[in-house]
Amino acid sequence: MPLLRFLAARRGARRLAALTLDGARARAGRGAALLDEQDPGWAGRVDPGALALGDGQACVLGQLHGDYRRGLGRARVIDLSSAPGRFVSPVDLGFQAVGGLGGAAEALDYALLTRAWREAVAERRPTEAALRRPPTARAGRNAAAAAG
Repeated sequence: MPLLRFLAARRGARRLAALTLDGARARAGRGAALLDEQDPGWAGRVDPGALALGDGQACVLGQLHGDYRRGLGRARVIDLSSAPGRFVSPVDLGFQAVGGLGGAAEALDYALLTRAWREAVAERRPTEAALRRPPTARAGRNAAAAAG
């Protein structure tokens, strides 16, 4: 039994050490890529100021679908069909905190995920300056970037 406790403690320590902003960014990036594929334009419907990953209505899926659990199905994170192609963990996609590490670690993970998702949303939303620029200026800049 002492060996099992040791292994469990060691696994918990590794999982706790993995709670970093870079790790949260990687997880949120995978989730954002899934949303890009499943629901193009999703970032325009998320209010980054109200974003709170620990809240089932204010998280990304909650804002998009009204509720975290409903969003898991609609975004096809969880597929209840008879022959799912693969299982993808909501934790691995940055929709949920790592569990089993205690309340403080969960709160830290949700705070890191909230920051990472705000960044992911910002990357996918046009800036105010870009929206004010005339369409011809945007088109010219895009053409110049493509040619360069």
